[in-house]
Amino acid sequence: MIPIPAAASSGISGGRFVARRRVEFRDTDAAGIAHFSAFFVWMESAEHELLRAAGVPLVEDVVPDSPAAASPPAASWPETLSWPRVSAACDYKSAIRFNDEIDIVVSLESIGRSSVTWGFRFEHDGRWVAQGRVVAVRCRLRHGLPPQAVPIPEEIQARLAPYAARPMAASSPEPAPRAGHRAGVE
Repeated sequence: MIPIPAAASSGISGGRFVARRRVEFRDTDAAGIAHFSAFFVWMESAEHELLRAAGVPLVEDVVPDSPAAASPPAASWPETLSWPRVSAACDYKSAIRFNDEIDIVVSLESIGRSSVTWGFRFEHDGRWVAQGRVVAVRCRLRHGLPPQAVPIPEEIQARLAPYAARPMAASSPEPAPRAGHRAGVE
């Protein structure tokens, strides 16, 4: 990570959070330009940086609500709350090369009952390089069981609200499911 002046980093500006990265040699392909896959790593690390700045834990160990809530064999294992990704995409506009510095502008595009959609804009020297989107779902993870989507607490919603691309309603209705939408996860 590159140290960033306070005006340009870990702060909010009109619903934007900016993280800066340098294109490392490992991030490039044989042609010397940033490999497409590096953008997905940068989106995830910028998202994690934003969550830390907002005081939202990426991973939380929790105690089951009641012994009946955790059925064997999972009852003896700790439960975890985390944010698995259910969708990720990136569109590329222009190339960047080894040692270029990029700004990753992150904003909260939407928040649902259990999901958040992050928007990313990559810039190099003010030039638009790429844009991406990641949908993450707050899930309860239990050993031996599939992830279970859980509601995002109001406290976390309030901590994320300043990063919204546009003002968010206090309790906005859920959007209609999209084609191909995974059941139980929004």
